[in-house]
Amino acid sequence: MDMKESGDIRKANHKALPKFVLLALCSAILGMMAGYFASRYGLNTLAGNLKNAGSIFGTYVAPWIIAAIAVLLPVVCVPLYQSARKILAAWDGEDDEAADAIDEKLHVLKWITDSAVIVDFFLIAAVYAGGLHSFDHADTTALVFVGIAAFIMVWVEGIVIQQKCVDTAKKMNPEKTASVYDIKFQKKWLDSCDEAEKLGMAESAFSAFNVTNITCMVLAIILGVSALIFETGFLPSLAVCLIWLIHNCAYYREGMK
Repeated sequence: MDMKESGDIRKANHKALPKFVLLALCSAILGMMAGYFASRYGLNTLAGNLKNAGSIFGTYVAPWIIAAIAVLLPVVCVPLYQSARKILAAWDGEDDEAADAIDEKLHVLKWITDSAVIVDFFLIAAVYAGGLHSFDHADTTALVFVGIAAFIMVWVEGIVIQQKCVDTAKKMNPEKTASVYDIKFQKKWLDSCDEAEKLGMAESAFSAFNVTNITCMVLAIILGVSALIFETGFLPSLAVCLIWLIHNCAYYREGMK
């Protein structure tokens, strides 16, 4: 039985190995071609142009995008939240379809707010990319403060919307009592979940683990090539690889428990 299992393992490896080697060779060839054409046609000169474009974006565009997000976030989320509350008010506590509809709306709300906050952090970094020189002129100084004020507004809106979602979920599930403002909210919320909910979280976490690994690997490759071609330095790669490393260490540590 053991020999048969070992044979099956070798067979599976031999079947998958050629595709893996082919993919690795194609990636290496594409990388060498990118480096050759970058050197031959002077693509590294694009670094200066990209830096100037990034400076213009961070100074004159990013603050207004943050302000737009601050305005649009409640415009999009409030009607969706009210719709969930309306279904909850008519829910008899037994209708599974109504409960699923409420859960779906709450998940969409949390998805939207989390995404808005993440984009917000990127944009405020773009605003700060101009450094202290942004305060040399009155117009750019005003834009920096517009970006900061809008950033804080988005952050507060995200927290409030998340709190409303959690409170609505607690009304559907009386056994859940943790406050969103509790420092140990995640642990207390997990402890109050039943086995089906924990299984759903585990499946979602595993999918997110795989997607994050692939995304970080692709970004690490792109940023490594960019360091060669566009002279972006190693800090972008350091940030991505640090997230990648912490993400994997946390996953395997929990798996060992």
